[in-house]
Amino acid sequence: MAMLPTDLTPKATQKIQTRFRKICSDIPVPESLDLIRELRKVEPQSMSGMVPIIWHQAQGFLVRDPYGNQWIDLSSGIVMANTGHAHPVIIQSIQEQLDSPLLFTYAYPSKIRCQFLGRLLKFAPSKLNKALLFSSGTEANECAISLMRRNGLQIAPQKSGIVSLEGNYHGRTLAAKASGGSSTLVDGISRQELHHFQLPNPNSLTFDVSLDSAGIDPSCIAGVILESIPGMTTIPHPIEYMKALRTWTNKHQILLTVDEIQCGIGRTGKMFAFQHYDIIPDLITCGKGLSSSLPISAVIGAEEVMDLAPPGEMSSTFGGNPICAAAAEANLRILEEDGLIKRASTLEQYLRKWISPLIKKHHRFIFQADGRGLFFSLHLRNPQTGQPWVELADKIALECVRQGVLLFLTGRGFIKIVPPLMIDQEAFKEAVDVIINVMDEELAKCTNH
Repeated sequence: MAMLPTDLTPKATQKIQTRFRKICSDIPVPESLDLIRELRKVEPQSMSGMVPIIWHQAQGFLVRDPYGNQWIDLSSGIVMANTGHAHPVIIQSIQEQLDSPLLFTYAYPSKIRCQFLGRLLKFAPSKLNKALLFSSGTEANECAISLMRRNGLQIAPQKSGIVSLEGNYHGRTLAAKASGGSSTLVDGISRQELHHFQLPNPNSLTFDVSLDSAGIDPSCIAGVILESIPGMTTIPHPIEYMKALRTWTNKHQILLTVDEIQCGIGRTGKMFAFQHYDIIPDLITCGKGLSSSLPISAVIGAEEVMDLAPPGEMSSTFGGNPICAAAAEANLRILEEDGLIKRASTLEQYLRKWISPLIKKHHRFIFQADGRGLFFSLHLRNPQTGQPWVELADKIALECVRQGVLLFLTGRGFIKIVPPLMIDQEAFKEAVDVIINVMDEELAKCTNH
């Protein structure tokens, strides 16, 4: 279901003033509408699907507009601010790099890029000993797909196919789009023409990783790419499926890439979400929470795979930009020194406890609540149709925003809870209570009808 531009009609809100939340105006703020409308004139409509509030400041787990309103952020922007917004250590590292002065290096050697890569690779499995930096998660996934194909073509001339799972998301460029979603066509092109093939998303009851049953010849497949935990649901894959998939790919000389763009870098209570399955992939792609601030992404893999592209054939103009690398290096230090990975796991247990009564009370409507760490979702279903309740979920998210809790609209029938990992526990409880109260009120209306 396609999302629509969010409504710009101001709605009266109850004035709120707590330690963490402050709502002192209608939402959207009437004074903000000129700017929002001007943006909608100069940007395509694809940019108009989020909640209509103006970001003015974002620090830690708090977001403020210019009009005195303040939100507890349960969105991390877009699952990005793992160590929080504008962390002072990251700001200091960025400032030091600005003052150096070195703002751009391309592929020329730099000390800060070396420092960052060394720290990043310490977190990876030991056999995955090289990494390449880009600006976006999409770039990283395109690189991984290219490397898988290069590897496959060394084995056999027909071994260039890529397999992915329905419902996983890998980006918006052609190969990344072909690997994600569920549509048969990609920009009007069939996946078969692009040598991309999709399997149904597995469930905990039945799965089959024998691609023979799907009509796909493994001798023609170079690689498999999937999100370790899909961002569109935050529901983990069955462990048995992931282990069987790893065995199958090894058997047929197929590389396995795990996309950790959303779910990685400590968010699920592990540094990488694939670690929940006790497997080791061939390639890891990561981004978003890699810096909690500036655009940087990475592909991590073993030397024999990463070195398949000769000099000059695999790089990025802004990949490993020194300012972004400085931010990312500081981000990884914070993640480790402040114990934020363990904290994500601890807060997950509190979250499950807090929401358990709501789920029991409204089990007809909340058909799934799952995730790992602070990568969690509440899925709503219309009991009359059996379909995800998109309109209600987005309505609830907007009402939470009007009450000082920042969520983003998923357009897929679920409430996504992905705060910065450093969120204050009291603030987290306050924000979750808002979600519970709003959902309870809205679902009670549905029950009464």
